[in-house]
Amino acid sequence: MDRDSNDDGRIPFRSLSCYQEICRLADKDCHFSSIPRYPLFVRDVYDMVDDPSTDSVVSWSDSGKSFIIWKESEFLGDVFPRCFSCDYKDMTSLTAWFNAMGYSKVEESVHWEFTGNYLVRGQPPHPTDTSSRTPGGIMISPEEAKIMERFFASPKARKQ
Repeated sequence: MDRDSNDDGRIPFRSLSCYQEICRLADKDCHFSSIPRYPLFVRDVYDMVDDPSTDSVVSWSDSGKSFIIWKESEFLGDVFPRCFSCDYKDMTSLTAWFNAMGYSKVEESVHWEFTGNYLVRGQPPHPTDTSSRTPGGIMISPEEAKIMERFFASPKARKQ
């Protein structure tokens, strides 16, 4: 077992060989906000969901503790790539990425709905928050690690 893994076999996200490349991509300017990047990806997801111009494609759920992707093709082809510089062709692989980032699919939902422990409408991540919400503190399964490594090993990902 990896010396950094925990009892259930999960490993630190920061131990991936592609971690530095992921951080580089996260530092790129996001279309949705000029706010500096604080916890990696967490702020980007919040800003993407909170942007009223994309509400017909992705928006907060009624509870404000999850977000719903209403138009899958527009989300995958336009909204998500503008913010994350990633190209996903289907929601299944994107779901694996969200899982690796600490979000989970709301199984009882009839839509592509995702939630995260720190995703709350009206409560953007605080600039000084250094909790385990950042990918360096997230523990992921070996299967999720393989997905991330495979994506960042692709020639297209290396060119971005």
